Amino acid sequence: MRSSRDFLAGIITGIVIGILTAPRSGKETRDKLTEEANKRTDDLKDQWEKGVSQVKEGLEQAKSQVSQYADKAKDQYNQYKDQAQAAFNKNKENAKDEYNEKVDQLADNAKLN
Repeated sequence: MRSSRDFLAGIITGIVIGILTAPRSGKETRDKLTEEANKRTDDLKDQWEKGVSQVKEGLEQAKSQVSQYADKAKDQYNQYKDQAQAAFNKNKENAKDEYNEKVDQLADNAKLN
């Protein structure tokens, strides 16, 4: 970034020195300086707008990727949650069945005694 700024400052300095040392009248020199300044200002504005556009585009791409990753993570979370819920329900039913069998065994044993 610094080298770009130094390069640009060097170019501008060279242009100004070239214009000031050229054999012209004061009005012509001022007009030429104004023209060059306007031209460079327009160039810088164009570069700025391109840079802003690129940053906005990059930001939109990043938002899109983050959204995609969030959706993928949410889907995976829901899948794991469903699997855990199914396993919990299965174990709950197994425990309930085992409990009922024990109760039935105890009741049968109590009748026999």
